[in-house]
Amino acid sequence: MQLNAMMRPGPALKPLAAHVTIDESAATSMAQPDPHGRRIGFWTAGVGVWLTWVAFTVLGAVAGDLMGDPKAWGLDGAAAAAMLGLLWPRLKTGDAWTLAAVTALVTTIALPALPSGIPILVAGAVAGLWGWFGSPARRGPGPRGGHPGQLGRARTQQTGTRESAA
Repeated sequence: MQLNAMMRPGPALKPLAAHVTIDESAATSMAQPDPHGRRIGFWTAGVGVWLTWVAFTVLGAVAGDLMGDPKAWGLDGAAAAAMLGLLWPRLKTGDAWTLAAVTALVTTIALPALPSGIPILVAGAVAGLWGWFGSPARRGPGPRGGHPGQLGRARTQQTGTRESAA
């Protein structure tokens, strides 16, 4: 609904806008500083991903059998490599590296013990708790080490105004 209000597509474009409303088009749109840039970003990313998806689906359908066994090419690691490619630029702080290492360790430990798909959910829960309660390096004083609400209240008491914890 937010993108619909921001983009305001006319009646003729509304079905197409709904079809290309995906993570990539939403993220590209929201990252732009002005309304014109948001519209350009939305349509460029949405239509670009759709065209690429369709083109490579057709290519895979036509030429997929020519590749032979995907395991022989090592394509089973492609998803992990793509995820690493998305994650790598975000690892700018020691805290981010620590979280990445902790969740990788949790996933590795959970893999042999849990059914497929569950280890990544466990790692996601660890990351969520890390974000909620803060890393050990960022915890403030307090009986439980603090969490975002406590940090905000402490700053309000010190300065008289509510400041961002970031």
